[in-house]
Amino acid sequence: MIIAEGIPKRMRHYLVRLIVYGITGSTAVFLSQLLLSTLLGLEGSLRSGPWSFRVTYLILIPPSYSMVLVAVGTLFGQRAYFARRVMRIWGRPLKMIGVGSQSGGLKQPRDQ
Repeated sequence: MIIAEGIPKRMRHYLVRLIVYGITGSTAVFLSQLLLSTLLGLEGSLRSGPWSFRVTYLILIPPSYSMVLVAVGTLFGQRAYFARRVMRIWGRPLKMIGVGSQSGGLKQPRDQ
């Protein structure tokens, strides 16, 4: 990705991360609505949709957001950073259900 050379390196990192978060949020919402209408045949919105749409939408958003965040972050060359963010988001809930044990479980990727 080409970013103006006059911007300091630290600011470029923040700019890239801001762009990734913006793209991810929009894409996750679009994909969730597409999955609900195409695969499940549910139409509506959070405000005026049927309860089946609302509940399914709220269940579908977090995992889709996490997957899209890592994918878009990878496209922008920031995979390790965004993978750590996703592991931080999902680490506690997964530990609560016993998936992320302290002995093995989930490991956060390191910057290289």
